[in-house]
Amino acid sequence: MNIPHTSPSKGGKIVLFNPKPSEISRKKGVLPLALLAIGNLLHREGYEVLICDGMFDTVTPKMLQGAVCLGIGAMIGYQIQGGLKVAQMARASCPDLPIVWGGWHPSIQPEQTAQSPWVDVVVRGQGEITFYELVKALETGGDLQAIQGLIYKKNGHIHSTPHRSLVDPNEFPPLPYHLLDMERYIHETEFGYRTINYISSVGCPHRCGFCAEQLVHGRSWLPLTADRVVSDLAMLAATYSLDAIAINDSDFFISEKRVIAISQGLLDHGVHLKWGNVNGRPDELVRYRESTWALMKKSGLSCLLTGAETSDGEILAIINKGGTVQQVIELAQRAGQFDIALRCSFMVGLPFAQRRKSLEAEFSELMDFINRLYEENQENMFLVFLYTPFPGSPLFDTAVELGYAAPQSLEAWAENLTGLNQSMTPWMDDRVAERVYQVNFYFPFVSGVVRKIIAKKPFYQRIILSPVERILFYWMKFRLKRQFFAFPLEYHLIRKGFQIFH
Repeated sequence: MNIPHTSPSKGGKIVLFNPKPSEISRKKGVLPLALLAIGNLLHREGYEVLICDGMFDTVTPKMLQGAVCLGIGAMIGYQIQGGLKVAQMARASCPDLPIVWGGWHPSIQPEQTAQSPWVDVVVRGQGEITFYELVKALETGGDLQAIQGLIYKKNGHIHSTPHRSLVDPNEFPPLPYHLLDMERYIHETEFGYRTINYISSVGCPHRCGFCAEQLVHGRSWLPLTADRVVSDLAMLAATYSLDAIAINDSDFFISEKRVIAISQGLLDHGVHLKWGNVNGRPDELVRYRESTWALMKKSGLSCLLTGAETSDGEILAIINKGGTVQQVIELAQRAGQFDIALRCSFMVGLPFAQRRKSLEAEFSELMDFINRLYEENQENMFLVFLYTPFPGSPLFDTAVELGYAAPQSLEAWAENLTGLNQSMTPWMDDRVAERVYQVNFYFPFVSGVVRKIIAKKPFYQRIILSPVERILFYWMKFRLKRQFFAFPLEYHLIRKGFQIFH
């Protein structure tokens, strides 16, 4: 597909808003890469693209004066809340300003999203070309029906245009990072002092029953070339003095050939970056050659993310995950062999019409499995999630049949805060849910993440924090190994302190 030819010209103003993803305020944010991509072509054509990140700022009526439109990107939950507040402000202060929504939730539920009085247009799926054409049409009074990938209102009726095929991301120019105050997004991780997030591909070819990505991108996977990735990372490292990169692809490791080329390219070009939090599947990574693992480690790979999902092979088959429980064990062993930390995620409370065991028994078996993986490498960390029903995913209908009360409006989805409201999944056991929260709290301590962060602190902080961390390390390790979750005083005290001081 041909990307619109852009040349410098005096364009209008576009305001893009990235709502805060949770109620917790943080000193550092996650780069709103989607909004950089959406505004990229328009910026290159001379439009004034204002990106407002809800982590730090909010949209004001003054920002909206003279704008062509307001764009809001949102995932399910808290981002919808923040987006609705800004949309309501925009409607009150600039009644004629078109309000455009995009991102994961609007792409999954476009018609329902468009029914909201605070939405004029929905951009579905990959939005770079769709949004570019939409802005042009809004400026000139063009026909929105001629633009693929839209849901929009006209004369009180909702209209839909044909689906837009995915565009190869290599056809788009590099992102305009300079539109943001990058120091707001450069943060410390366990594998680097100065880290930002980066995405090197679009889509995912897999068919996991709990995931809605196939509804957004089909089952396509379109990666940036290895040369493009190396060029991007070299530029980012040099421009912003980075020492680490967090790669946020849905699955980075689909092509071993590409991973080899990226790893070798980083070495050949002298790009000294640790790269971590990189997502891949156990069944892919256990097939990688040892020489590839050695090359990845040499080029800076620090830690892997993988969705193991469950310790039960039958459940893996039911959710169409692919792979086996044994491959998860083999991945932990292989990662440990090369001193690469593993970040492994699991789910509890998947919707089954005939549950073979209680949720408590399921959770207990999962903890036994997690403890086994932890012994492979005590820097491995584990995340356990309560199952969240995502509309458009194959398991969503099953969840509804079992009593999940699916929200029926954009406003109702705003109350579904990242799936942590237990009443949204009536089969969830509150005791198990509380243990899940405790496990997720304890593992950064027992995996060494907290220790590594403290090690980077000034001396006067280390002499206070390090002894406390050692005590908590052994106590929390005992809790997890023995599955002893009663009387979690330290859990409540530290969480409260974090809320007060962070």
